[in-house]
Amino acid sequence: MTMHIMTKVTLGIGATLLLISVAALTIGGASVSNTSWFDDDSIGEEYWTGDTSTTFSGKLNWESYYLVFVEEGYEVEIEIYEGSNGGWSEFTTCEDWDECEDYDIIPGYDYIGDFEVENSGDFEIEFTEKEGRSVGILIHEEEVPIEGILGFGAGCCGLFCALLVILIGGVMALTLKDQPKVQTSIQFDNDLVVVNENPENSEYDQDDST
Repeated sequence: MTMHIMTKVTLGIGATLLLISVAALTIGGASVSNTSWFDDDSIGEEYWTGDTSTTFSGKLNWESYYLVFVEEGYEVEIEIYEGSNGGWSEFTTCEDWDECEDYDIIPGYDYIGDFEVENSGDFEIEFTEKEGRSVGILIHEEEVPIEGILGFGAGCCGLFCALLVILIGGVMALTLKDQPKVQTSIQFDNDLVVVNENPENSEYDQDDST
């Protein structure tokens, strides 16, 4: 009986894990598909508009990256000051990834790179035009669907584990099904007692013949 219980428990765990994994895949996939993050030409949403004579002061989120656009034909240097929650901040020029033309889609502006921060918090950013002129700056925020990606990944891992558990339960069930019937005969005086060791059948049969 113990093996039967173990088999049922194994199959039950596998089925439950399968349902949870499918739900995680569905929810995570829907969350990711509702964002523009996977679009090759996405530039996110406009987050800040200003010029090199002003300083950006506001909140930046660790789960986002920020694309910087500069008025066409000008060169601008960027300085990011540490946020209220500390952590690093990094600006990567578009030349580093050879993608300057990929996001150069806003009329009158050139894409020059993006920056990201380690911890969410309040930051200050200064822009300096190479020759000290005042030129326009645009910052766009692209949110990365972290929770959706994690949910989708967890669903994939759970699905694999669920199928493995179900496979093990199936093998256990087939093993019990194919197990041959084993009987042991014990003679007590004139009574023959047959002990059936197959758990699917009765525990014993008694033959009263002499």
